[in-house]
Amino acid sequence: MNIARQLTLLIKLSVLLLCSHAAADGSGPLLTDTRFTLADCIDFINDRSPQVSCGFIELPSDHDNDTGRIISLPILIAKQTLSGSASDKAILIPGGGGPGGSMGFGFGSPPGEYLSYYRGLRDAGFDIIIVDQRGAGFARPGLRCVETSRAFKWSIVADLTLADELAAYSQAIAKCHQRLVQQGINLTDFDTYQSARDFLEIINALPYSTWGTLATSYATVIVQAMEQLKPDTFERIVLDSPVPMDYQEPFTLESSKASITRVLTLCEATRRCSNKYKNIKDKFQAVIDKTRDKPLAIRVKVVDTDTRPVARKLIVNDHTLLDMLVVASYNNYRIADIPRVIDQLNSNNVNALIPIAEDYWYASSDLEFADALSWTVHCKERLPLEQQFLQRNPSRQQSYSAATNLIREAERLACKEWDIGTRTLKNTTMLNPETLIITGDLDPVISKADVANTIKIFRNKKSTNIAGMGHSVWYQSQCTRENVEDFFSRASNQRGLLQNCRDGIARFK
Repeated sequence: MNIARQLTLLIKLSVLLLCSHAAADGSGPLLTDTRFTLADCIDFINDRSPQVSCGFIELPSDHDNDTGRIISLPILIAKQTLSGSASDKAILIPGGGGPGGSMGFGFGSPPGEYLSYYRGLRDAGFDIIIVDQRGAGFARPGLRCVETSRAFKWSIVADLTLADELAAYSQAIAKCHQRLVQQGINLTDFDTYQSARDFLEIINALPYSTWGTLATSYATVIVQAMEQLKPDTFERIVLDSPVPMDYQEPFTLESSKASITRVLTLCEATRRCSNKYKNIKDKFQAVIDKTRDKPLAIRVKVVDTDTRPVARKLIVNDHTLLDMLVVASYNNYRIADIPRVIDQLNSNNVNALIPIAEDYWYASSDLEFADALSWTVHCKERLPLEQQFLQRNPSRQQSYSAATNLIREAERLACKEWDIGTRTLKNTTMLNPETLIITGDLDPVISKADVANTIKIFRNKKSTNIAGMGHSVWYQSQCTRENVEDFFSRASNQRGLLQNCRDGIARFK
């Protein structure tokens, strides 16, 4: 695996955790603005319903300058279920899971599955408005890189040094950038600020008097930007797995290893898990050391064509193994498998890695993920803020391994090739809406510092940390969904204590 892609790959995983359903019936608030055009929801989410409408809205590519360039965003409106009358309150689900990942639409999902997540909110009288961010999902133009998928497929079957992996991926990124520029796509138009302006335009175009939002991962950054641009846009906000708008410490090999160690610490603290997998942290280090000296070769079945799975022999060195385990920890349904896999690898049973490796291939080679959007936002926003953090904390950078420093230098050079300038956003104003912040204590990409830096900008907030959960908690915890429904549907003076959710830790018992 190309280690430089690690952050890109992780944010891609939230796409795989979700799917979505709806239909166009030609009615409802989608028709209230001439910029909307209807679409068939069967193409969006493999389902039709008389209470759901789908379509596209055209918006300026640059909200501050009249360039004539237009983008198109997909939008889904799922109307409340218990009343025949129109609702005056809506909950925005801004596309997140990236940048680069569509959280809104699951066109390959079984009919009826995705909107079931929102049933409680719709029963409470809310319309649900789902929109993809610019550049991702069904949005046009789409910022995808077939070149990076090809680079991954080539590198994972070869025994390469880290330097060679980074070189191959850097070349792929450069080729993708060149192709997008030749297609006339202005990459400088794609960032958090412009996405926030998109969503504010959509809110203005729809006839709801009260708005809430439920945002996950990168979408929490967009919501913070919206509130900074237009305070009190939302009456209530739920942030799941939040990231501060002014990002902090870089994501590194060291933080990857720490995230796996947190999983193993929970195993040690849970009697059944600790009895079954003794000395699991020592085994983890032993496996990493072993694959550094002698990479594993495992044969898996992967989807490499549109028609059928094929057999591939993957080469798994220490960096790739760590990457695979972190990707597994991103999915709450895989977290409890990690101690077992490490235990089996320590006993030289390499086949134990196959299910995780197949998921890893699927995520890494996904052509629907907007890699170019991910790199655009990373280069324009995150990398400059990471560099500022390291300048303020020089001892942190001194603690990084040679491999991490090699990766960061490759990222810097790739961003220099991308050549789109910078736009660093800051949280400068305290925010007023009532806010619920949800985190998983095993989240591989959201640190305690990220959570603290997000929480401190909200005046009226509650927070809950779910034991045994990783990223995108709301979609994977029934208990948390009930907390969210209670938060949105009750009046302020009625709202009680949150449930203490334990459905994550149950997997380790």
